Amino acid sequence: MSHTSALDTLAQKYIPYVKMLAEIGNSAVFIVDKDKHYYFISNKFSLFGYDDIPKLDSVRMKNYPLTHRIHPDDLAVKTLIDTEIFDFFASLPPEERTLYKYIYEYRGMASDGSYGRVTHEMQLLEVTKDNYLALGIIEISPDQSENLPVRIQMKHCLTGEIIPIHLSEEVHPLLTPREKEILTLSSEGLSSKEISKKLFISIHTANRHRQNIREKLSAENMIEAVNIARRKGIL
Repeated sequence: MSHTSALDTLAQKYIPYVKMLAEIGNSAVFIVDKDKHYYFISNKFSLFGYDDIPKLDSVRMKNYPLTHRIHPDDLAVKTLIDTEIFDFFASLPPEERTLYKYIYEYRGMASDGSYGRVTHEMQLLEVTKDNYLALGIIEISPDQSENLPVRIQMKHCLTGEIIPIHLSEEVHPLLTPREKEILTLSSEGLSSKEISKKLFISIHTANRHRQNIREKLSAENMIEAVNIARRKGIL
């Protein structure tokens, strides 16, 4: 039996329960493996404005590009977080890996192309020699504040113990491409007014970006932000 067919068989055991979870709750749920192949995607993704959820057992479902709906900047951070999580799981005996749950907060794309923060829980259901099945649950985050970083929390489901996830300072917090552009112009001595004219944005928008940069780099002013960015290799 191939690895894929083996996972298909395992997934069939969980799909009835996941369907029930999808029906009684207001969360979007799915089953996915390590290779980003999907075995179930609930129609509750309509909560985000989507009506194109593929049919169960279809080839389209197996290769559904769900990760394309994560903000590109947040996806870059999430990918790095995933590496840390997988390294942690690899250090555990297979029978212990299903005892942990990890929870992200990041920006997800709605059907109109706008982004809102979502909470994304993941828990392993089955672990094979070189793959796994995981249950995912996505819902609208209660905190819709702008410019928040990607958040991650891992905990032991039985003890409640929180497991820290560490990323290098150069990666987190991550500046957006626009913030990097404004930081570069600031390093060249341009004021907010000059940046707004050069980038065809309002002074208010330029100032807001500069404030976000200072907050992400924990700097009191732009001179300090530029110096920190240079030390971290961002500039």
